[in-house]
Amino acid sequence: MPVKVRKVDGYRVSTPGGVKAKSTTKAKAERQRRLLEGVERGWKPTGKPAVDLRKKRKHHSFGGAAQMKERAEKLLKR
Repeated sequence: MPVKVRKVDGYRVSTPGGVKAKSTTKAKAERQRRLLEGVERGWKPTGKPAVDLRKKRKHHSFGGAAQMKERAEKLLKR
C-alpha cells in the first residue's frame, strides 16, 4: 500500500484506500506515513514506548549492589 504525502493546504496523507489525514503539519504527516507503512509490514502497536538500548545497558563489569558493597569493604580495609 503506497502512502503518499502531498502539500495541499497543509499536508495530506493518502493511501489507495482513502485519505487518512488532511491539513496537518509536514512532521505529523511523515510520522503517520511511517506508522501506516509499518503496520502494513506486520508491526503491531502495543502502546509501549520504544526501548532505548543505550539507557538499558549497564557496564559489563558492574554486578550490582552486592559487588559495590564488596568494593567498599576492600577500600575500607586498606
